[in-house]
Amino acid sequence: ATAGKGFETPTLNELAYRASGATGLNFGLQASVSRSVETGLKARPWSGAELTLALFETRTEHEIVTQTNVGGRATYQNAGATRRRGLEAAGNWQITPTLQAQAAATWLDARYRDGFLTCTATPCAAANSQVNADNRIPGIARTAVYASLTWQPAGGWRIGTEARSLSKVYVNDLNNDAAPGYATVAAFAGYQLSLGPWDLAALLRVDNLGDRRYAGSVIVNDGNSRFFEPAPGRTWLASANATYRF
Repeated sequence: ATAGKGFETPTLNELAYRASGATGLNFGLQASVSRSVETGLKARPWSGAELTLALFETRTEHEIVTQTNVGGRATYQNAGATRRRGLEAAGNWQITPTLQAQAAATWLDARYRDGFLTCTATPCAAANSQVNADNRIPGIARTAVYASLTWQPAGGWRIGTEARSLSKVYVNDLNNDAAPGYATVAAFAGYQLSLGPWDLAALLRVDNLGDRRYAGSVIVNDGNSRFFEPAPGRTWLASANATYRF
């Protein structure tokens, strides 16, 4: 179990302008202060298997959020308190000497504990939209899951597959729009060969095997509501390398 306290100072971008329009840096903006606790365990229930589990919670005061947005100049404010709590679980199994499986899952509940006023469009000279206490913090998925299965002998052919899933992500503090959740699959195949002092390897990998269309990232609280950034479609990667052992 661990416990800690930390702080995050405002960036120069967040300090650059004052909401009043006066010159100079926004020195009224305070650093956000957080307190975190975590407890967990690690176990090896049988040979070749390792499991981990962790519970955590972080409470933050003076969270930094948008206040105004005019003429491309955004100002920021301290918004009170937030809370992030969650659960992480992971497992690693050596099924056979050449076959390995991995899985990981995260559940994260991140919310504002205090309400505040913010801007939702440009131009906005004064915060005018109410963000309710208990709204979810944008840009954070509630659940994430990863799994992989790899067959990897010491030499010769090796193959594997991976799957990832992410739940929907809210894109603004008002929680009135979100990027839908998605799941993608990847696969790879490679070959490893040793010739005297030379080690030769080749790899072919395909990401987003199903050519899914989804938002790979979001721009949180974008003033023009341009929140969504598309992820690449099906992507191919081919590589080869050679190593000489002296």
